[in-house]
Amino acid sequence: MELPKNITQIGEADKHCRVYVEDYVVSYIKQMNGMAQNKDIAIALYGRRTTENGVAYLFAYGSAKLNFLQKPIRHLSQAQEQEIEKLRKKYFPEMTFLGYQILNGEMVEGFRICEQEICRYVAGYAQFYEKNDSMLAYMLENRGEEAEPEKVDQEKYEVVKKRQEERRQRQENVHAGHAEYAGRIERRDNIIPMPTVGLRRMKMAATGVFVLLCVMALALMRQENTGESLGETARQAMSSLMEQKLPDAVEEQNQVSTLVAEDKLEDALRQENNAMAENTTTKEETAAPETMVTEAAVEDTTEVTEEPQPEVTPTPEPTPEVTVESETPQTQAAVAQPTAYTIKKGDTLIGISLRNYGNNTKVPEICALNGITDPDDIKIGQEILLP
Repeated sequence: MELPKNITQIGEADKHCRVYVEDYVVSYIKQMNGMAQNKDIAIALYGRRTTENGVAYLFAYGSAKLNFLQKPIRHLSQAQEQEIEKLRKKYFPEMTFLGYQILNGEMVEGFRICEQEICRYVAGYAQFYEKNDSMLAYMLENRGEEAEPEKVDQEKYEVVKKRQEERRQRQENVHAGHAEYAGRIERRDNIIPMPTVGLRRMKMAATGVFVLLCVMALALMRQENTGESLGETARQAMSSLMEQKLPDAVEEQNQVSTLVAEDKLEDALRQENNAMAENTTTKEETAAPETMVTEAAVEDTTEVTEEPQPEVTPTPEPTPEVTVESETPQTQAAVAQPTAYTIKKGDTLIGISLRNYGNNTKVPEICALNGITDPDDIKIGQEILLP
């Protein structure tokens, strides 16, 4: 839809209904308004109506004086509708009735638009310029009723103008408030959020490294003082450390840190066992040449002595068996009987197996003995049996 280009806006335009009034119609309204100093005069508006994007557009090309309408009303009577229709057929047959307005000598700022038999006031309208033969013919025919040019009281004009300025100022303040709020929202959206997830992961990793360093330091100190193996010392240090409470800052992350420390501890134990196995193999290879030297010495003695001596079979030195933990009959008996254990805060089945057996191979047996289907589903205060 193409709207008029050269327009003059009077008052604030309505958002849902836009009224456009042709210049001849505006001139006629001003003439009739000059006659309405002592008595109100009603005029009807004729033109065409259209709707686009939910907004009604009214273009007024004709206007005529009404005799049966003296005050604003919401519903027109039958006599008033007949008068409006008679004027339309006589002067503006190609147009439709749009609405009316009561003139009282003051500046016109809007019109009463009639839709679906209901008339409501719509403020603001736009004056446009276009060829309008129908309105020109009506004005020439009813020239006798024309009055002098409109003379609006300056005081009334100033009141209306002040009211328009106040309304415009309020509208600008509303727009400024919306712009300020939008700017505040934009500044808030531009703030870079803190990477909480990455920061939490860094804290967890740092806590795990700290726990591992504490375990290794305690293991080394205890090894120097007692001469125990590194694996045994590490297990004892880990057991004592897990029984203690972590600070409040890292207490919520103790389970993840414990899992990291247990994995590191398991790798250290595996490396220690491999090193011990290599030492055992080296000792066996060293013992073999000594046995050969002993046999050679026996042969030399046999040659010197005339009487044959019974052959002496050298007894090889017993190979020391290296075990991480020495099991005595009492220990075996104690292990054979299931023992009760109460789950504490921060416990896991892997950690319990490492503390009690030195590895995590007992986790399936613990689950089978206690009917646990999910190794991670254990609760604080739960009593379980250890094989």
